[in-house]
Amino acid sequence: MQKYSVSLTEDAENDIAELMAFYEELVDAESATKFFDETMETVANLENLPRANAVFKDDPDVRKVQLANYKVAVVYLIDDDCFEVIAVRAYHQMQNPKQYQESVRERIRKLRG
Repeated sequence: MQKYSVSLTEDAENDIAELMAFYEELVDAESATKFFDETMETVANLENLPRANAVFKDDPDVRKVQLANYKVAVVYLIDDDCFEVIAVRAYHQMQNPKQYQESVRERIRKLRG
């Protein structure tokens, strides 16, 4: 089985940092660290079966994976030609759905040129 390389865009890294700050402020530093560790583990696991997660709307190359212990999902693109997974967005379920969906679309347009 071919493994995929996995990377995060700068936007996705910023989303994760903002969510860490949210958990640190809302709960504590330990919770923020646990959130970060789970996020990185979840993203790293995409190298094996990137298509095993839910399709994000109408684009079969855009997927989302839900973190097990947090109400956060990571949206990512799959490029089968390069065996690559690119995380483009992380969002909390309490965020405005229309706003994050448009943000995802914009980030994907930017990546695809």
